[in-house]
Amino acid sequence: MHLQMAEAEVSMVIKAVDAGFIPVLHGDAVLDSSQECTILSGDVIVRYLAAKLKPEYVVFLTDVNGVYDRPPTDPEAKLLREIAVREDGSWCILKPASLRTSVPEFTVASHDTTGGMVTKISEAAMIAILGIDVYIVKVGTDHSLQALDGSLRGKIPEDWLGTAIRRIDDPKAD
Repeated sequence: MHLQMAEAEVSMVIKAVDAGFIPVLHGDAVLDSSQECTILSGDVIVRYLAAKLKPEYVVFLTDVNGVYDRPPTDPEAKLLREIAVREDGSWCILKPASLRTSVPEFTVASHDTTGGMVTKISEAAMIAILGIDVYIVKVGTDHSLQALDGSLRGKIPEDWLGTAIRRIDDPKAD
């Protein structure tokens, strides 16, 4: 992407937060000096804002419960409940433990021009490296409300349906 995010103005987002609002952001088509027009992913926007604003946590709202080990339409798909990110950006599955050594199979829908779940996990990992927890959860559920209200900080309830992505400090941990 050739858009220079360093030039992005964040003052309106800061004003919204200071006024007590929770910004809900999304990607869109944007003008670009190299390509003339391109798609700016909402995931990239959130990573940029997280680096600038240093929130306690970030929530990605999706149309599925979280990150799965394969397309969620597959009846064998399993929800990845917790992903740990190392300082170098590599990551591993912590929960469920049965999937710790598996390699997830990510696909991108033909209508998704921003990279789908692969981009979301990559951007979430970069946010987690900053020490900011990331929750990926289905919009409009009690689980998303728990993520949004901050009640997941610390320990995640066993019945919570979503994916938490967090930094780990032990580079050997997996």
